[in-house]
Amino acid sequence: MSYRVIGSCKELVKQEVLKRPVTFMKLVSETQCATETVEKYLSEFLKETLVKEKKGKFRVIYSSNATNEQVEFYELLLNPTIKSTIICMLKLDKPVSQIELVAITEKSNPSISRGMKLLLHKRIINRNYHAPFSTYGIIDKNKIMSLLQSTYPEIYHNFDKFELHEPEMMKIFLDIYK
Repeated sequence: MSYRVIGSCKELVKQEVLKRPVTFMKLVSETQCATETVEKYLSEFLKETLVKEKKGKFRVIYSSNATNEQVEFYELLLNPTIKSTIICMLKLDKPVSQIELVAITEKSNPSISRGMKLLLHKRIINRNYHAPFSTYGIIDKNKIMSLLQSTYPEIYHNFDKFELHEPEMMKIFLDIYK
């Protein structure tokens, strides 16, 4: 990995963080600056209140102009199962069952179940009861697409290229647009 000139690192770090929320390690990777250098500039930006950070499972750095909703959505989609589930549900025109999501995403049933529970709790999806199963759908697709645009622009701008009928293509799509 080639490291950039120190002077340009400060500007690169600033540009990346102001664009959209990002994890610390992704920021280091995208700017190709040394970890210590990125940390140094982030501490300066934090003191200037230009950026904020949220520490949890991942350290998320974001613009002070970003909304809580954007930051929470970004964090939520750091989970690959939840990201797959949301993208599938956005692509489908009708509500989908948990078993269908397992088949489409090729994720495990317990993993999909945990993701659905979290999405229900966050009021991103709703549940429709049918005997003997339930179906799920996104409550406000426009809002989710707007959040995708501000937090994961790569996915948003390439959303039409994504095809649901081939699970392998979904894996490739999600790997390319992490």
